[in-house]
Amino acid sequence: MKRETILSILLNVTFVMCIFAVRYFYVKKEYNFLKSDSERQETLIVANEVKIDSLSSITRRLQIDNDTQDKELKKFSTDLYKIVKWSKDYEQRIQNLIDSIEVMKLDLKTFESTTIPFLKEFGNNDNYIKVVGSTGLRIKDNKVVQSKTIADFEGKLDFGPPQIEQLDRYEFRAIYPDNQFLNLKIKGGQSEVIKLKPPRNQISIGPMFGVTYNQVTGLTEPIWGIGVTYNLVKLWDWK
Repeated sequence: MKRETILSILLNVTFVMCIFAVRYFYVKKEYNFLKSDSERQETLIVANEVKIDSLSSITRRLQIDNDTQDKELKKFSTDLYKIVKWSKDYEQRIQNLIDSIEVMKLDLKTFESTTIPFLKEFGNNDNYIKVVGSTGLRIKDNKVVQSKTIADFEGKLDFGPPQIEQLDRYEFRAIYPDNQFLNLKIKGGQSEVIKLKPPRNQISIGPMFGVTYNQVTGLTEPIWGIGVTYNLVKLWDWK
């Protein structure tokens, strides 16, 4: 093989190697750039995902707040409607009351009023009932359209002391019989049984009879006469 051929081959190989080296350099540089850019894009994607998640959370929270505010606004609207309706009803009631008062004023101008007192006494000085009061009248067109009577009474009924009934030697009770005053029937009654404690006879005077002992003769002899005794212990009531 000739020298020129070998040199030509070497030059071609060298040229190809140079082209390959230049191409490899640019490819490597582009690869590194793409790799770096890919990592940067991945970082941006992660950051954007975090931002998107944060924005989604904020959006959901805002949506919840919006729904809550909508409910509160609806409630406020309902309450406001009720307040306005109550206010109008109240105003209508006030107006109706004013109209009623005006009508009453007109009616009062057409009415005449008068009061008639009265006094009536039943019985005598020992047993009596006195009725006092008055009657108010409202008159329209010479006719009584309304009346009202106020009455009170006072008096005294004296039926004397009660009757005492003896049930036993030391048992009594008070009885008020049925009575009548004019057309008024009065129902009687009786008290509970009252028991009296029997008296104790401490000192007694009366005839006496007994037996005495003579210390001189040693004999006993009867005695009798009138004596006074003191009852220290009472065993039986002889009354």
